[in-house]
Parts: sequence; structure tokens; C-alpha cells
Amino acid sequence: YYSTKASSTNVPMPTGVNLGSWLSLEDWFYVGDNGAVEVASPDDAIAAACLPPLHLDSSTGPRWNSETDLLSGLAQHYKEEMDKEDETQTTLGGYPNNRKQSLGPFGKAIKAIHAFRSSYIDFEKELGTMASLGIKHVRVPVSWCWTDTDIDPDLHLVTKNETDPNNDSWIYMEEEEVLEKYTCIDPFYDGVRWPAIPRGLVQRFLRACADHGIGATLDIHTYPGGTSIGTFSGVWPRYSRFWTHGDVPALDKGETPDVGRQILKNFIAYLESLAVKDPHAFRGFRALSPMNEPAHLATLYNGNPPIRTDRETFLPPLPSDKAAEYLNELNAGLESKPQLTKVPDGNHLRVMLWLRDAIDAFRQSSLPSMDKELHVNVHESLFPSEVLPKQEIKSDYGLNQAPMQLFGAWWRASTTPEERAKWAVLDIHHYYAWGPQCSGAVEGPPAGRFACSDDENRELVIGSCGAWASVYRSTIEKECEVGLKLASAEFSASTHHSIRHACNDVTTLKMMLETQVRMAATADVELFWWSYKMPYGGAFRSAWSLKHLLYLLGVLSQPDEELFHCGDHIPAKGEPEDGSI
Repeated sequence: YYSTKASSTNVPMPTGVNLGSWLSLEDWFYVGDNGAVEVASPDDAIAAACLPPLHLDSSTGPRWNSETDLLSGLAQHYKEEMDKEDETQTTLGGYPNNRKQSLGPFGKAIKAIHAFRSSYIDFEKELGTMASLGIKHVRVPVSWCWTDTDIDPDLHLVTKNETDPNNDSWIYMEEEEVLEKYTCIDPFYDGVRWPAIPRGLVQRFLRACADHGIGATLDIHTYPGGTSIGTFSGVWPRYSRFWTHGDVPALDKGETPDVGRQILKNFIAYLESLAVKDPHAFRGFRALSPMNEPAHLATLYNGNPPIRTDRETFLPPLPSDKAAEYLNELNAGLESKPQLTKVPDGNHLRVMLWLRDAIDAFRQSSLPSMDKELHVNVHESLFPSEVLPKQEIKSDYGLNQAPMQLFGAWWRASTTPEERAKWAVLDIHHYYAWGPQCSGAVEGPPAGRFACSDDENRELVIGSCGAWASVYRSTIEKECEVGLKLASAEFSASTHHSIRHACNDVTTLKMMLETQVRMAATADVELFWWSYKMPYGGAFRSAWSLKHLLYLLGVLSQPDEELFHCGDHIPAKGEPEDGSI
């Protein structure tokens, strides 16, 4: 699971990368040169400052927390601009910007977001570079909101007026039509919309992957209501409602449509249709990931100290009768097998049940028979400490066998040995950055286990913590059996979640990359780097952008950067505004 194509520089390469924050946005990718602080933005922070090329700073749009926050903020920005232009009747850059002669606020917002999506990746060049590095797989986080009304890679928001004898006027799509075709209503909030992903854009990408011998995993990173806490949920700073407002009514009363499960079933059906409608794109599709980090941080955001004591948990328990029924299913036959772990009762059963149904939906499709895989992601923060098997040695996630034992027990009950050997892949993300036993900091303990300049201790900690991959495999195999497929679809070279504390010297970053890639390969755990590029991520890039790290290591000739600035532009006196949007 690693490539030696970069052997001339003695840099082992993972065979998988993420294209993060392209089709499912995260704020910290867009903080600019001066905005990098925390990977996971605190509750009261608004970190993102841009979405190039059309939104660059405060003059072109708002700061934003998440994808839905960005869409509404851009629409409000354009509305205010149009109100101003209706009064002054100017034509910025030759383009009318009033309500009669331009797109509406949401039309302009969608156009700005699509301008980013369609220009962020040069399919031919960047996929070619990945292939030359030995990268065989790419994971693409996507939102749940897709448009099926436009299969063309370009949005038809503005078209030529063919009836105009002078051929110099345009027809602008009405705001209601824009909202209907290119946004999705979040059913769990009032007035919240998501920007839809054009299927044609993704299929064009998949065809390019096929041409370069790269297999793409489509990861449904977000769902309506948000399945987890944080900016990557797509709805932040709103509190997660997927489990409380979506899953609870659907399971407990049976009267409300099961939005989450239906979205997944529809997505699977769409992927099946590609085999016939677009076989070229289907060849580029490798795997589906049904949900990213389900109910991440449910242990902390549970209505109790130290966090969010003013709110109830966003992951409620199953009804007692349904929980008992599911526990019987999970633990059936274990009375005579004391060496195997039993799954305990708790709120985590709601997530496990949802993922069990996701596995079954994939199982019943034609995708397994066409050699496509299902990568099922889980996260250790799902479990409160009181339900975990007891561990004698204090250790970070990854080295801590307790949550892995529970996931292994659940995986054993949810899949068959044949499925685990062929198409069912368990995926647990792993980062050093959040582990007090494995993290490093420029100032050393207690901010980190080692100081970046402490050569001996740094090598000892990074090396010993690299054993997480072998712990992962051995723990899951004890619950299941040998020969199963395991992945860790997110890892990086970061030693600390705060960029101001993290080690950013090239020696440490190279050691982090090399150690994790080699030890995961030994344990037969497939790795995906998070993320391949983040040109507007400022100081985050050194440890989180593989493209930028490879530049620092001398493997690539160009840094991970683009032509545009992000967030820190100070307009010169008399500088013209951009009215083209």
C-alpha cells in the first residue's frame, strides 16, 4: 500500500490521497496566509475568508463556517450589492448588477461556488501528477446534495438571448428556478439550503480518473442536519440534527420519511446506473464510503460538562426494545466464545444500526458483483469511556485497543468473512495531532509529548506511535479473522492540531510521513493522505497538503499555491470593483 516511485528522493508514498474540501467544504482550507490557527475551529471562530477565484476577501463576500453558511452568506452579500446598485445604476466592469439585468442573489452565489468547483482541480495535469507519484486511489468527500437536472459540466444560469437581433443580451435564470435546480433544502432546519453538486462535473472527473488508472472513492461526507459536530458537518455553527430530527422520528415512530437511509439508497442506485449510462466514468469509480466519522464527538457534546452543557446530546439512544433486539443480534452465539468481545448498550447503537443498514443496502445492490467496494468509516469518539473494555495502559486513539475491540465486534456481526475479504473495508482515521501520548510541539511537554528539536525523543515517540497500524489490524483480526481489508482514509504529518504548536520543520514532517507509510504497509492497512492540496490553507499546508510537503522534500518542483490571495487583500484607493458576477 505504498509506492516507491519517489525512491530517488527516498520518500515512501501512500497510494491513496483525499481531494478534501472540493465538493464538501471545510473552513480551515480557506484561511489564507495569515489565518491558520486551529484545524478544528472553535465554536465561536469564523475561520474561512475566501473561496477563490470569485470570492477573495471581505470585499467579495463573507467569512464563513461551513458550506451552508457560505451559500447563505454569499447570497446576502450579493443582495446587499444589488440593493446598492439599484440605487446608483452603475455597471461595474460593463456588467449590470441590478435586479432586472442580472442573476438574483442565490444565482450569483451558486455561480461563485461552481466557479470554484470547476477550476479547483486541473483533471489532466493533477491526476497525471498523482499517477506519476504512484498514487492509485483518490477519496473524494462529497455532500449529499446533487443536481439531477443538469448533466452538463457547466451550469446554464446565463444564456444568450437568441431573439435579440444585436446578439448582445443575455437571459438570466430566475431565482426560483436556481433554487429549485441547484440547491437542496435541509429538512431539519428552517431556511437552510445546500449548493448542489452537478453530476456531470463528477462524471467528468471519474472519466479522467479512469484514463489515469486511478480509482475514486466517493465519500458522502455530509448529510442534511449534520451527522457530527464541527465545520466539516456542512451546517456549522448550527447544532447537529441528523440523529435527533431525522433518525429518531424515522425509527421510533415510523411516520417520518427516513431521509438519511433514502439518500444513501438513491446514491447507490445512481452509481449502479453509471455502469450502463456512463461506463467510462464507472471504470473510474472504485468505492463508496456511506458516512464520514459518524457522530464524531458525541462523547463530548452530550449535554454534560465540560462542553455544551446547555444542550442535549445530538446522539440519543435507541428505544429500549429496539436496542435490546439489536444487541441480541450483535452478540448472538457469544456465550460459548468468551475470547470475543460483546457490544455493550449505549447511544452508539444508533450509529451502528444505521451503518448496518448501509452495508445491507450496498450488499443488495449490483455493485459488489461489479468489483466495487464499500469503505465503512467509524470513529472512536463515538464511545464514552464507561462502555469501553478496560485498558491497563493509558494510550491515544489508534494505540488504544478498547474502541477497536468494540468496532471489531460490530464488524464481525455486520459482515461475513467472504464480504470482508472482497468488498467490505473497515476504515478508521488516524492522526497524531490530537493524541497527548503521540503529539509533538515546538515548546515540548506538556503541549506535546516531544519537542520538535529533541531528536532522540522525537524519533522514539513517532516510531512507537507508528505501531497504531499493527494494533489496528491485530485487534480487528482477533474479533473477526485474518485476511480482512482495512483502511485509514485520513492521516497527515501534523504533530499538533494547533499550527502554532505543531512541528513544521522538514525533518520532523518527513519522519512523520515515512514512519506512518512504512508501518501501515507492513500491517497491510491502506492509507489516504488528508489532503492532496490546500493552496489557500496558509501555514497548514506544510503538514496537511501532500503536494506542498513533497515540494518541501524536493519531490515536486512547485509549491501548493495558486494565483489568488485569500482574505488579506487591501484594496488600493480607487481600485475598481468586480462586477462580472
